Amino acid sequence: GSVVTDKLLAEIDRERNDSDKGEGARILRAARLYAILKGMGYSGVHIGGHNIKYEQVENIINQGEALVPQWQDLVGYFDYPLSDGFYYYERDPVTGLNKETPVRRQNRPLDSNVEWTYGFSRFFHKLMFEPGKKLYGLMKTASKKISDTGMAKIFHNLEHVAKVVIYDCQDCGDCALLDVAYVCPMSQCPKNQRNGPCGGSFKGWCEVYPGKKHCVYVRAYVRLKKYGEAEHLEHKIVPPCNWDLYQTSSWINFYLGKDHHSARSHQNDAEK
Repeated sequence: GSVVTDKLLAEIDRERNDSDKGEGARILRAARLYAILKGMGYSGVHIGGHNIKYEQVENIINQGEALVPQWQDLVGYFDYPLSDGFYYYERDPVTGLNKETPVRRQNRPLDSNVEWTYGFSRFFHKLMFEPGKKLYGLMKTASKKISDTGMAKIFHNLEHVAKVVIYDCQDCGDCALLDVAYVCPMSQCPKNQRNGPCGGSFKGWCEVYPGKKHCVYVRAYVRLKKYGEAEHLEHKIVPPCNWDLYQTSSWINFYLGKDHHSARSHQNDAEK
């Protein structure tokens, strides 16, 4: 998740030509950051590095403490933004830090295409998976009647074939499509991340398939943003897959309250 911009890299490259091969510059940079973080109210810092010596750590702390009174003047030494990067908060030109005001995102272009299958999925979601709506009651009743019969296997096979064609379903039985804007994290994410992005993506691209596949959560965000629902991602923490349900009907599990959606419903009821 870390990015070294060309500007910072050029500075480090110049510093290695110093007589001490850049050691003094690196210690001063660490000391300045130490001072800034202490000035901002952090209760501690982590100082590390390959083959770092005790004397170097002590030097960073001593220099940092001496610089704390002027920490606000040091912020400019760490101004290495990405020219086309996205920053959640507005920049404060006076301090060089962030304001507490989020940037306006409504008019920013979408970072990925929204496939036609998402509109299709939203239609069937409202038809089948929202309590009290349309086919929800019928599906719940049918699931109860067939759950312990031979029909359950047939129902499962039909469900699985349809979801393989549309979502590349992996038949986990504890479906997270409803949580991730109908992008299957079990097939579309190399790490099967169900509870949020791993942090390894760059410019929206998956770190395993850079330039080829967008991060699952970029795709989910874009889908929800198109419908003005991006904030939905803030409110759902998806637990790990319940592998006891592997290769069983996720629809039956959903309607009979066996999957993670049921646990979340109970939690919401308790909070009320």
